Amino acid sequence: MKRRTILTIMMLALGVVLSLGLSACGDSSDMQYKGLNLDDYLTVGEYKGLEVDGYKIKVSEQEIQDKVNEALEKATQNDPLPDDAELEDGDTANIDYSGEIDGKEFEGGSQEGFDLVLGSGSFIDGFEDGLIGKKIGDEVKLNLTFPKDYSGKEVAGKDVVFTVKINSATRPKKPEYTEDFVKANTDYKTKEEYEESLKKEIYDSKEEQAKNEQKMSLWSDVLDSTKVTKYPETEMAAYKEVFSAQVDTMAEQAGMERADVLKQYYGAEDEESFDSIIEDSVKTLIKQELLVEYIADKEGLEYTDEEKEKLISDLEGQGYTEETVKSYTGRDMEQYAHIELLYEKVQDFLLENAKVKAPKK
Repeated sequence: MKRRTILTIMMLALGVVLSLGLSACGDSSDMQYKGLNLDDYLTVGEYKGLEVDGYKIKVSEQEIQDKVNEALEKATQNDPLPDDAELEDGDTANIDYSGEIDGKEFEGGSQEGFDLVLGSGSFIDGFEDGLIGKKIGDEVKLNLTFPKDYSGKEVAGKDVVFTVKINSATRPKKPEYTEDFVKANTDYKTKEEYEESLKKEIYDSKEEQAKNEQKMSLWSDVLDSTKVTKYPETEMAAYKEVFSAQVDTMAEQAGMERADVLKQYYGAEDEESFDSIIEDSVKTLIKQELLVEYIADKEGLEYTDEEKEKLISDLEGQGYTEETVKSYTGRDMEQYAHIELLYEKVQDFLLENAKVKAPKK
């Protein structure tokens, strides 16, 4: 389980609708907390020596076998079927088909050389089942009916006759789990070595998840014990501008009025209620960022240039650009990387300095 990042928190608070491809304005230089005496803004509770539940990790034989099966599925190949073989569920048939309604072909009802996986549900009921038991070279007539709620309104609910020619077919062949398979598909020579590596992989994944849960629990405790005495006006105004710009962009790209976006996506009846929602969200974000900066400053937590470059590279590899990061957070890529890396350092620090209790039964 991946730890929740500052970017995730920001996007949730902003109510970002990713599919709309949002962009926002706002001066990111206004959200860096430069020159602030953080003691004037926060009263921070104890964050060292906090208690957190321990964990105990087990890896079952079934989990290891599930990983083996995943590898076998991944290595599965489709073998050509001989002409005398009958098609089965799961086979892929290459077909030419044409459909007629009231004796006339209709638009979109014909295609040549189409690869159809039988049992995939790609076609209307009866089409794929009608090819089960047939052979390569067979020509089949299928008398079917389109569903009444079919997406194509012009054919919905109508009777149709499909003429289908089976050109060729393949059948998935799953390899056997043998020493030869291990040698050919992994970095190991024996099944025992391979399964031991899978056990470690599963263990490491579970351990990472458990540690992330510990860190989030500690972070939540520190947040709860922290009080904001006042909010920095510059950062408050900058974030509010980002929030408001999100609404305008959503409205423009969705072809909606701003008032409709406020109601549909934020549950706000008017600008006044929207301002109230934004106020709470902005305060939540700023409290977290102030706390990150506060602990990092008090404890001398820093990141390296290499860590920053790697994070930016990872973000870009996930499809985030300077523009998208700016639209979600109001910050440019480097400024976002700064707060994100400090957030990770702070969470690591909290766990390193925590008192780990015995695991719960």
